Amino acid sequence: MATHKAGEYGITIHKSFAALMESNSNLGRVLIDIPVGLSTANYPRTIEKAMRSELGQRSSTVFNAPCRLAVYEKDNEKARLLNQQVENKSLSIQSLQIRNKIREVDEFLSRGKTSAEIIESHPELCFKYLNGGVVLSKKSRPEGIAQRLEILSKYEDGVMEIYDRAVKQYKRKEAKRDDIIDAICLCLVNKLGEGNRLKYLADENSISENGIKIKIGYYKGENHW
Repeated sequence: MATHKAGEYGITIHKSFAALMESNSNLGRVLIDIPVGLSTANYPRTIEKAMRSELGQRSSTVFNAPCRLAVYEKDNEKARLLNQQVENKSLSIQSLQIRNKIREVDEFLSRGKTSAEIIESHPELCFKYLNGGVVLSKKSRPEGIAQRLEILSKYEDGVMEIYDRAVKQYKRKEAKRDDIIDAICLCLVNKLGEGNRLKYLADENSISENGIKIKIGYYKGENHW
């Protein structure tokens, strides 16, 4: 997680989403690259379609979020079957791999014990609007990392220092380089969007069955479109 407090950026790793929030109890708003608001039989989640339309050639970076029943099912094949029954589609290995993290966020929000606003975001959508167009290079490649750091540096002078410090602090197995960049991106977007300056991507189904709003936050600079 990347945070901005008292003019300073920090990158930290936490064992769970609840631990993250407990360690940062004074945060007013958090942007996360995790689905917020899960689909059920009568409340389908359709925001992924809108995100793919926004990202064009980078639409493959958007994974289908598992339905709520699949998120709480521990067995992969049973989770796939449940998702097929609810959404008429299977689940990719990427969606299955982040199932536990999605469940942590859903459980945390369902308890309703935080005053912080938890907003779903998507780094590639954020980069699109920071850059003035979809970033086509893959973030896992050196040129993709360099391009994204250059984009972020247009908005924050110390981005390279923040990135280099995190790379030295954490091993690759703890935090991949592109994950560090994504964390910095969402933190910067949250900062740029202070007040009511965040924009939101929404779709026809904008709320989950348990009342959680489904929307994707991003920042659209005045000089970028």
